[in-house]
Amino acid sequence: MGEVDTATARSGSDANAKRVITVIGLVDVVGALAEDALGRDLYLFDDNKAGGSSGHGTSCLRTCADAEDLVVWEVMPLECEAFARIDDVLIDEKYAPYIDLESGVYDPSSVVYWAGRILKPLPPEGVPYRLAFRLGSRPEPLIAEASSLLLAATPEDEAGLPPEPGTEIAETASDAKPAPSAAAASKASASKKSPATSEADDIGSSKGARK
Repeated sequence: MGEVDTATARSGSDANAKRVITVIGLVDVVGALAEDALGRDLYLFDDNKAGGSSGHGTSCLRTCADAEDLVVWEVMPLECEAFARIDDVLIDEKYAPYIDLESGVYDPSSVVYWAGRILKPLPPEGVPYRLAFRLGSRPEPLIAEASSLLLAATPEDEAGLPPEPGTEIAETASDAKPAPSAAAASKASASKKSPATSEADDIGSSKGARK
């Protein structure tokens, strides 16, 4: 975890990454400074909703990522003239085997981003993290109160997506029984007559034959 230059973090890492997932932290800087907290003034989004990510627009984002993906965190102040910067991505050291963090600066600007390479499949419970932001002239960073998660995509995530066009019939259960035809339904109905009804029918048929 250290400072790296833009060429290394963006060009080199992107070139080796299977996929780049961008997480945007939209911050109401004025509101956060007034409240001295980020609880109601941080809105997180990523560009992997189709891959199972959820919690968009809240302060608790659940980003789905796989091994060899690169997750990039960036900040966007709600007020364009306000200063905001990601100061740190706080992850417990026990998750160090899963993710390698580095920070960089978009050259020639002073915009700071953080990048995390997913080293191997993420654990079932996910990797929780909290973002720390430098806002305005506040001397200390404000830290997100709720943890967000990096999660492995699961079959349940994929099952929640709408089926591809033309696959609805193929996904029907193989043991589903077809609806009976009209002739079969009529035959089944006839076989279910009560003894009394059958006897009455027989007597009526007998009388008709004796006429």
